[in-house]
Amino acid sequence: MYKLGFFKDDEEREYHCSDLYTVERNSRYERMVLGLSADHIAAIIELTATLRGPFNALYVLHTPRTGNEPGRYQSKALSYDETVRLLKRFKSFFECDSRHDLWLHSPATNTTMVYDRHNLIYLYRPTNEQLGIIERKGFDRKPWNTPVPHVHHYHAACDLFEAELINEKEYEWAKSPLRDEDLQ
Repeated sequence: MYKLGFFKDDEEREYHCSDLYTVERNSRYERMVLGLSADHIAAIIELTATLRGPFNALYVLHTPRTGNEPGRYQSKALSYDETVRLLKRFKSFFECDSRHDLWLHSPATNTTMVYDRHNLIYLYRPTNEQLGIIERKGFDRKPWNTPVPHVHHYHAACDLFEAELINEKEYEWAKSPLRDEDLQ
């Protein structure tokens, strides 16, 4: 199972990104965009370890496949250990299915990480420690381009994870409507 596909010679294939990054700036923000070839959740855990908790998780369900409502599901404040448990428990779901985006925020450093439906990780206000990790990993500095055309996958085998995550009482999800930028 994979999240993002592209077409080559009229055949769909899994799209893998090289390990790369770019910096995007505009009048509202500066962010670093990471494209990884694999192990997205492991990278997010490593980047999160450099921050101070508590953390806020925002699960953006834009394409539900179960009886859940599309929306933004905001967790209670999570410790680092709770955040890592969430990431590890739902690793395959986050990495293999495009129905969602996941945001993690550290109020202490005002750093936000977004793992999106295209397997990209966005870092808003990255810390020096996070920049050091990216440098040590030897990422190439070049932009990532979404393949055109491309396909997002929403796997029936992942439906139980969607239901389990949304209904997990530990996170005390507070639901709000999707925003325009959440829609595909």
